[in-house]
Amino acid sequence: MKQILGVACPCLSVRDSGASALELDFLRLSYAVAHLNWKGEDTHGYIAVLRQEIRDAAQGLQRRYGVEEVVSIVFASLLVTDMTKLVEAAGSPHGDGVSEDEASVAHDIALNTLRREIAAREPDAVEKTTGGALPFGVEWDYYGVV
Repeated sequence: MKQILGVACPCLSVRDSGASALELDFLRLSYAVAHLNWKGEDTHGYIAVLRQEIRDAAQGLQRRYGVEEVVSIVFASLLVTDMTKLVEAAGSPHGDGVSEDEASVAHDIALNTLRREIAAREPDAVEKTTGGALPFGVEWDYYGVV
């Protein structure tokens, strides 16, 4: 049995708290995948990001932590409809931060991208959404088995 762990990173920038959030998500995923593989369980991780600058930062983290073989970065350019949703969610100016609505929309877009990519790369994977203990007790954005 192979386990698939996935994280949908809603970060829209690598400035300020975005870099910290990305690294925390990446480390959580990397640790879980590496530890489970060390224990002899076949595990692969996927992290979905929405912008090229975030993909580049995630690739740097991938090299830094030596997980190129077990953690894949899923990147899909935003479609016009996705950009429209983000702009609408942003609403009025809110300073340098990201609104809760904008973060929620970004997470949904990243999650849909994550599920599509896992389905394409792991066609036999079955997503587990209920029941059973999740690895490390973390509510992964995607948890599936092959």
